[in-house]
Amino acid sequence: SAGHRALRGPQLPAVVGAVARPLVLQVPPSRAALCCCRESLRGLAAVAGQPAAGVVVPATGLPPVDGGFAASAYRESQDQVALSERQEAFLLERLPRDWSEEDIHCCLRRAGVDLGDDWRSRLLLMRSQLGRSIGRALVASAAHVPHAALACPAGTTYRPMDRYDAESFVEQCERFARLSDDLRWLARPEYFDRIITITEVPDTYGRLDVAHVIKERCGIVINPRDIVFRFKRWGRQSDTCYVACPTAKDADHCVAQIQELAVPKKAAYGSLFGAAFLWSSRATLFLSHPDLDFLVHDSKDWVFTTGWQEDMTVDDFMGVMHQMRFRPLRAVRHPVPSDQSSAFFVQFEGMQRTKKAMMRLRRLKWRWRMKKETPFFAYPRRVDVHRACEEQHEDEESAADSDIDEPIHY
Repeated sequence: SAGHRALRGPQLPAVVGAVARPLVLQVPPSRAALCCCRESLRGLAAVAGQPAAGVVVPATGLPPVDGGFAASAYRESQDQVALSERQEAFLLERLPRDWSEEDIHCCLRRAGVDLGDDWRSRLLLMRSQLGRSIGRALVASAAHVPHAALACPAGTTYRPMDRYDAESFVEQCERFARLSDDLRWLARPEYFDRIITITEVPDTYGRLDVAHVIKERCGIVINPRDIVFRFKRWGRQSDTCYVACPTAKDADHCVAQIQELAVPKKAAYGSLFGAAFLWSSRATLFLSHPDLDFLVHDSKDWVFTTGWQEDMTVDDFMGVMHQMRFRPLRAVRHPVPSDQSSAFFVQFEGMQRTKKAMMRLRRLKWRWRMKKETPFFAYPRRVDVHRACEEQHEDEESAADSDIDEPIHY
């Protein structure tokens, strides 16, 4: 048929250009999803007996489980020094967003916490690229002062941090401020077919920790700059990161190896805090070009498809779509010069027809015997754009959420 002649095969395209508004293409998972049960690693908590002197075991009021250990989210072991003894800083969260470093310093002084004359070098306030506070502040003080949160406005939380936690927070501040630049870095043309998505990453992990896991388990060296973490709305690091592998073959190898991969929840302390399980896929693609800045805009009725013949025009593509009983409103062609192929942004009428088109494209991918890892279609979304003139950013308005704004692995 014309559809089979127009399709050149499962090709992995790249893109051209890089601008300030990259598109995120969410690739739906295949039907053959892994249904493995996540069994806990009981061997990691095989230490039994009474704790050594000087080790603090939290009293939770819950009955003991698994050989006498308290059912607590915070676990200590015989071989670990209590957090109050290794504390080097503390973190204040949920502070008012209009507070500056001076406001936090005055509040700490009223609570009896004296940071000295060089208090500016001992106080780090997390800010966005626009210079706005996120409401999280790190104070370099080894004193355990939980009453400092009481002197702050209602809702402020206090958390002691050791050296490893403090270094992780400093790295998060740097990555949060450079998030837009990192997304543009991932949208480079040569990275289109080399990006993998790793989920269920512990919130204490940084770029070096993820690179170390990939090197040890997959044998591939990753540049830390090629690892980008997502962030939640209030500046907290998400459990999802994007990794740009050196080659497309390395990306396929990492996806095959990182499936329910057990890693320590805190890399600095080994198995003392239990294990987390990592998953990877080709769930997200990045695309950036000046012609695409205002293509999607605020419409949610677009579908992206790639791997078509290089000389295929919009009229040819629309003819193939109508022959296969698709009814798009319009299509916009985007050339992919790296592998001499074409991609198309296709707009449909309403969300119901958009979802139906994605289901039919999924069946076509299976019928045409494409590999599961090969990107054929995706749902395009414009990366959040925050402007300095906005009092409330558009992506933080829950009334604008649609029924397709849901996790990738559903």
